[in-house]
Amino acid sequence: MFHRIALFFLLLIIPQITLAQGGGSNKPIPNVYLDCGSCDFTYIRTNVTFVNYVRDQGDATIYLMINDLQTAGGGREYTLTFSGIGDTDNTRSDTLRYVSPSTDSGDERRRGLTRYIKIGLIPFVSKTVAMETLNVFYEEPEGNDLYVEETVEDPWNNWVFDVNARTWMSGEKTEKEFSFFGGLFAERITSVWKIRMRVRGETERNWIELSEGTTISNRSWGEYWGLYAYSLTDHLSAGLFTKTDFSTYNNIAFNIEASPAIEYNIFPYTEYSERRFLVSYRLTPSFRNYFDVTIFDKTEELVLHQVLSVEVRYDRRWGRFTSNLSGSHFFHDTALNRLNFNTSLDVRIVRGLSVSFSGRYSLINDQIALKKGDFSDEEILLGLQQQATSYSYGLSFGLSYTFGSIYNNIVNPRF
Repeated sequence: MFHRIALFFLLLIIPQITLAQGGGSNKPIPNVYLDCGSCDFTYIRTNVTFVNYVRDQGDATIYLMINDLQTAGGGREYTLTFSGIGDTDNTRSDTLRYVSPSTDSGDERRRGLTRYIKIGLIPFVSKTVAMETLNVFYEEPEGNDLYVEETVEDPWNNWVFDVNARTWMSGEKTEKEFSFFGGLFAERITSVWKIRMRVRGETERNWIELSEGTTISNRSWGEYWGLYAYSLTDHLSAGLFTKTDFSTYNNIAFNIEASPAIEYNIFPYTEYSERRFLVSYRLTPSFRNYFDVTIFDKTEELVLHQVLSVEVRYDRRWGRFTSNLSGSHFFHDTALNRLNFNTSLDVRIVRGLSVSFSGRYSLINDQIALKKGDFSDEEILLGLQQQATSYSYGLSFGLSYTFGSIYNNIVNPRF
């Protein structure tokens, strides 16, 4: 009987001894692949040291993708997606969202993002040796009652304003340049409404000494632009764009327009940072007055214009794909039209090897504001007037291959 009792207690004690010695934390420190286009990698690696950072996701056990979007008044919302990969015992997937207000400095923003990275990694390292020295600190908010609901009163009613101005000058023996830019931006963003307005303008003057004397050029532009958007459903939105502008380069002395628009996202807007499939339509009546007579012998006109566009974007572990196609035309003459296509692709092919491609192409048949007559050499060389063209394009291709040590932990800021 005594032997049975001793065996019973021994069976109870052995598991406790095992847990006390190993703590269940016998797995190595996990490897993290950080996929983020706007992060301060040096700061993150310096302050989050309980994981290993690797250059290739094929060596990772945790894949961390961070996407960011602009919020009201220049703030940022970061979506952090943590995924367990390369380990059949760790298939966990978590998503955190961190919002940094527009008043945050760059340092405050990266500190807040790094704190959320630490929080999101905790479940992934809970059964590794990192737990032997990992600790948690909690800063208690001011006040004794932590859970009292408080109604926040905003005297600005979610309005945010930004005023900016800048001027610069440069010169050398045969050339001088002076420029001034000013702008005012205001917005109000709620879960239902998105209101944005901006007023901005720029004037630029150049003095260039040529063999025939000094040439003075002046190029100016200014605009008011507004957007009033309303969320109808999780997939559908309606909006109104307004605009008033002038541009010496585009031969527009005065333009005013208002564009009702509708946008449909096949995917929910809550998934916008990870994937989007947008179809939008805009109808734009506008009145224009021109500096000089146009190629259609117009000094002013009232026109109606429509645009249909489709945008697709995916952010995945293998990379990012973005594509946009838009078509437009004027109603009084459908031959006055334009077709724009833009696409980019960043793909991880195999371990260490990635390729990137971007391209754009436009068929242009809608330059109704072009100045009539020939252009002087000075206007052409200095880019003072828009030139006639039937197309434009751009292509870019990149290849990257990385090899060597898989780790990317060490930070050395010297030099």
